[in-house]
Amino acid sequence: MKQSKIKLIGTAAIYLILMLGIAWFSAMKNEESIKDKSKIAFLTAIKQEKELFIPQVIINFNPSSTNRIPVEEKIDWSAQFYLAMEDSCRHRFDSIFREEMKKQGLNLNTSICYTHNGKTISTMKKNADGGIKIIHEKTYRKNNKKENDITLRAYVYLPLYVLVGQPALYTMILFTLLAVAMYIYTRNREKKQITTTSSPLEAATRTTDNARWIIISKEVWWDEKNHIIKKGETSMILTGESLKFFKLFLENK
Repeated sequence: MKQSKIKLIGTAAIYLILMLGIAWFSAMKNEESIKDKSKIAFLTAIKQEKELFIPQVIINFNPSSTNRIPVEEKIDWSAQFYLAMEDSCRHRFDSIFREEMKKQGLNLNTSICYTHNGKTISTMKKNADGGIKIIHEKTYRKNNKKENDITLRAYVYLPLYVLVGQPALYTMILFTLLAVAMYIYTRNREKKQITTTSSPLEAATRTTDNARWIIISKEVWWDEKNHIIKKGETSMILTGESLKFFKLFLENK
């Protein structure tokens, strides 16, 4: 019985390692894919918001300025500053970002964080969704003073079941069903083998001239050489698994 328990524990450990391996491999693969798709959605949403709500850009150029920040970056900074003035909590951008996420096949919860002059405004709920967070960030500058930088962050929340993915979940369920079926089959087979013994007639006809009987209990005798167990006038020959388990019983007795 001890060997059976050891086998069962070993099989369970192998099964657990296999399931964890499938889940880990799938999660790593899915996370990388979702990162790439959500980054595309993030950059597209920035462009979409700018095109939708800033129809015209007027540039005032100061030739005597010592500011080395590229003009394009200053324009982007001004655009983000204007958009934040129009929608300080950036709910509008969050909505656009979610729509772009859906276009990428990602129906996930998101939130936006906006930082400027040391002040941060976020659409994140207090009880944010659990799981893994993917963060995309873009910083805009108008000069070399970091406190004037505008930082836009997008958070994507991945529940574990999404991270693992449906194919991996189905594979794990299939392996689980197969493992249960194999366990039931093995248990039934062992029970049949344990109950399989020779008939009393065969035990009676087997020679016992050189039998060496061992007293197991008051009424039970055991002939180790011929594998015969005897109780009163009834004798049976043990074979297969029944013999194996009976010997283990004697060793542990």
